[in-house]
Amino acid sequence: MSWREIIFYFFTYGILIYSILLISFYLFIGLYSIGETRKYIRKNKNTDYRLLAVSSQAPSISILAPAYNEGVTVVDNVRSLLSIHYNNLEVIIINDGSKDDSLEKLIKAYDLYKTEYFVHEQIATKRVRGVYKSRNPIYRKLVVVDKENGGKADALNVGLNIANHDYIVCIDVDCILEQDALLKMAKPFLEDNDNKRVIATGGVVRIANSCIIESGRLVKAHLPKKFLPRVQTLEYIRAFLLGRMAWSRLNGLLLISGAFGAFDKEIVIKSGGYNHNTVGEDMELVVRMRRYMEMRKLPYKITYIPDPLCWTEAPDTYKILGRQRNRWARGTIETLWLHRAIFFNPKYGLLGMLSYPYWFFFEYLAPIIEAIGFIVFLVFAYLGIINWPFFFLILGFILLFGFTYSVFAILMEVMTYNQYKRYSDILRLVITAFLEPFLFHPFVVWSSIQGNIDLVRRKNTWGEMTRTGFAGDAEVKIENNLPKEILYKLNHATVVFASFSLVWLFILFALSTYEFIFNGLEHQFPEQIQITLLQVLGNDVLYWLKISSGLYVLFTAISFFSSHIAKRIYVVTAIVLTVTQIALINYFSTALVPLGADLYGYSIKDIKQTLGASGGVNNIILAGILLGIIMLWLAFKLLPSKIKLHPLVAVVLPLLSFGALFSSFTPDKMLFKSEYVNNLVLNKSDFFFKESFLYFFPNEPAQKVTPSEGDLFAAVDPQYPFLHKENTSDVLTPFFSLMAEKPNVVIVLVEGLGRAFTNEGAYLGNFTPFVDSLAVKSLYWKNFLSSGGRTFAVLPSMMGSLPFLKNGFLEMGEQMPSHLSLLSLLKLNGYRTSFYYGGDSKFDNMNIFLKKNAIDEINDEGTFPVGYTKLPKKNGYSWGYNDKELFRCYLDTRNQMDSQPQLSVLLTVATHSPFMTNEQEKYLKRFEQRMNELRFDDAKKNISRNYKDQYASILYADDALRGFFNRYSKRADFKNTIFLITGDHRMPEIPMNTKLDRYHVPLIIYSPLLKRTATFNSVSTHFDIAPSLLAFLHQHYGLKKPSLVTWIGNGLDTAREFRNIHTYPLMQTKNSIEDFVMGEYHLNGNSLFKVYPTMDEELIEDQEEANRIKATFGQFKVRNEKMIKGAKNLPDSLYKKYFPVN
Repeated sequence: MSWREIIFYFFTYGILIYSILLISFYLFIGLYSIGETRKYIRKNKNTDYRLLAVSSQAPSISILAPAYNEGVTVVDNVRSLLSIHYNNLEVIIINDGSKDDSLEKLIKAYDLYKTEYFVHEQIATKRVRGVYKSRNPIYRKLVVVDKENGGKADALNVGLNIANHDYIVCIDVDCILEQDALLKMAKPFLEDNDNKRVIATGGVVRIANSCIIESGRLVKAHLPKKFLPRVQTLEYIRAFLLGRMAWSRLNGLLLISGAFGAFDKEIVIKSGGYNHNTVGEDMELVVRMRRYMEMRKLPYKITYIPDPLCWTEAPDTYKILGRQRNRWARGTIETLWLHRAIFFNPKYGLLGMLSYPYWFFFEYLAPIIEAIGFIVFLVFAYLGIINWPFFFLILGFILLFGFTYSVFAILMEVMTYNQYKRYSDILRLVITAFLEPFLFHPFVVWSSIQGNIDLVRRKNTWGEMTRTGFAGDAEVKIENNLPKEILYKLNHATVVFASFSLVWLFILFALSTYEFIFNGLEHQFPEQIQITLLQVLGNDVLYWLKISSGLYVLFTAISFFSSHIAKRIYVVTAIVLTVTQIALINYFSTALVPLGADLYGYSIKDIKQTLGASGGVNNIILAGILLGIIMLWLAFKLLPSKIKLHPLVAVVLPLLSFGALFSSFTPDKMLFKSEYVNNLVLNKSDFFFKESFLYFFPNEPAQKVTPSEGDLFAAVDPQYPFLHKENTSDVLTPFFSLMAEKPNVVIVLVEGLGRAFTNEGAYLGNFTPFVDSLAVKSLYWKNFLSSGGRTFAVLPSMMGSLPFLKNGFLEMGEQMPSHLSLLSLLKLNGYRTSFYYGGDSKFDNMNIFLKKNAIDEINDEGTFPVGYTKLPKKNGYSWGYNDKELFRCYLDTRNQMDSQPQLSVLLTVATHSPFMTNEQEKYLKRFEQRMNELRFDDAKKNISRNYKDQYASILYADDALRGFFNRYSKRADFKNTIFLITGDHRMPEIPMNTKLDRYHVPLIIYSPLLKRTATFNSVSTHFDIAPSLLAFLHQHYGLKKPSLVTWIGNGLDTAREFRNIHTYPLMQTKNSIEDFVMGEYHLNGNSLFKVYPTMDEELIEDQEEANRIKATFGQFKVRNEKMIKGAKNLPDSLYKKYFPVN
């Protein structure tokens, strides 16, 4: 399995498996908690806590309550603590450097005075400024400590230093305790727990918002009336009544809530107290206490009590809630990191093998995986590869499970402690459970992500938690609609997003207008300028809408936390997308084809070589990128505030964007007759992103078709998909008078030689006068096709008639399947084989292919003798030696008197971007002369001059061939040599008329051995050359060749009239097999074209014919897919028998 497939399956199934595991844990926790809760109720239902309340034997307890800016509620909260029924108690309030009037209020309300109090500093803390006690004996249990601000952990450590009792209860000062809270918390410390020391006990915390609080006491519990506190009520019920109780039963608790927990002071101090370097001090202390006990192998237990003992005020705004959840996330990862030695460490037993891993995988990672999953969903949706029925099934199941789990927790509450007596309250909780995934959970996930970001940024502050007080909340009216704050923030974010998005749309329009004008001036303007430009802008709008859908969700989510950060992220994203668009526009302006997934088919070395030799990243590109960045910065700095949109108008943008995202509408790719114009109107980023995604995550699995639906040939063994009987007819013999000696074969592959500008009838004009003159003396196929749109396909197709596999046969490198070819079979039959190339043969792995065919010589840039001239450099790069020098080197190094027959393959390079020759001025003048000879009018001349360098290089290559044949004709071996001249593909840098134009090249077979010449209008391809040459030579010289072969081709067609008896795939780029020719039809993706004798084509609607061709194309894909997955090309016995031994 390739790494691309691994990525695909990870995102499609990995997250699903993770979700199933998470759900399984939740099921286990929910069910396991039932037993613990029932056991507690049964065990304690007859306990008389009044005896414990007045007993002098009851554990002595010090309540530690840090307070920071709690002035609104602090007096009532302290009154609540002082009213608790417990005999052996002290209440220590630690004022942690509050900036408000908390201390002043306490001094006034409780008649405090500053006393001389010795603080035994067992744990280092910030400076204590004073210790206060009350003059009133009623408040003798109260101790107030004023200290410098150091955070909650530091405040609790001060409380530990001052505390006089054996056990400490740590609570938030804003909490209200039930009257029997301490009695129930103290009981586990007194019980026999199988000789295990109870080191900590936690109690259930409930939400006090909307409850009736009088004199610091809970008078009546009410379900919160605001949405946010109400959904937190549901969350707390789930967490405490299900989660904590299950982990208590397992003795696997890692967290005792900082809002309310009781601890063995001795173990706390021996463990080092609270860690002030983390904002998750409550969890960190529990883990450290457990490690202390585990490392000393001391039996211990941490318990939880399901009674609702503590009531606290929950955040009722998203701003405060975000700070709280941000801090919780930071505290969790800080604790997990500090104690990472526990992770799957059997030395720590259950703690290391279950509790810690659960917290890491399902508490810490859950929001991160959710966020990644959401991003992946948007990308999948954008590219249209989601299986929507399956998606909605899974989504529905997850939502239903979450809802059911919440309802289960609500029923547990009703059947146990039933704090909310009214049926309407239960119904409102159920409704809240339904709304939670949409209005609460996404914000919690985002806050957790922000917490991780803040941790990386080392932002470790708590954040101020502003309180409204219990009294004010009781008077709040019930809200029947969605929270007003959500609607306000959503409305504001939508308006701001719309204004920023319109600015970016203007930028896209500006770039596309620039692209349109630049390509019009540099190349040519379309005939229908207005319609074409409208199509360009329309495609921009579609791309903008699809991108805006994801950006809108991201922008609004971040805006709930920070509008400023949301704007910054949008601008950065827009800059990246714009720079990408500029680069892709520049690529198209040079190559005249949009960049797609073919980028990934080349190695970094190949890309650097191509970029360098083609001009590299020049100043124009850099200036364009800089200009784009400046334009964006200025635009977003100045324009959004100028765009005033009504909210009803602004909301149209997200609606349209999601409509575009989920719609199946795609713009017509074949709207115009010219392939150049069809490519011009594309939004280049949209094309690139789609092609890239489909490359990594292909959504078109190989279809299964029966032979009756279309087959290329009758395979002899399903283990070898392309293996079939050799039945290629010898069609060349009637044209030759051969000698007794085997002829030499010289194959000349001319870079970019397309029929559009070659020989008589070329629609761009005949710019190859010598090749044209040679064609009339030869066998000439004027409607010949290359197998690929780039050089990567030519050697495997011409030499071996081999399949493409996934990214082209050559891309397999050293893993190329075993194969036989014209090279290896002729060598087996006594030929000496050689390859000549002016560039580096490592490009596209050509050297590996040649070596795997036992070639005798590879002559390339690295092996050229001294004294040969390279092509001019551009930006320090050159493709290698020019064509004239290539031919000179070949002729200089071949022994014309050698009696051994020769097979030579020559690949030229001069007609490749940047189209610079060593005689540039000479051939530019020759270009002007040639236009006059062709009688171009002024309009056609002006269009052609846009490509003067390209045409000059073609004329140069034609001249190089003239010199090659002139010199070769004087050699002794000329009379027994067969020459083949063809193009590897059509040069794309001159605009193409049709899709098929990319593959339309000439084929010329020239030789003094010819007894007659002919021009063929029938269609053949590179795939047909090797089978026909071998059949021809076998017929005359009895060449040893196999009876079973893996050719894609079945031989050249020598019919004079226009026809196509072949069925062949064509591969434009290394990652795209979308073209298939069959009969007089050409299938490109889902578009069907009728091909005419001139090789022009017309888009037609014929579903029956399209289905027939797709079936045959599908058969090739089935075979090709089998090869990709590891099927062999041919049996080992056949390979060993016919492969030459060096």
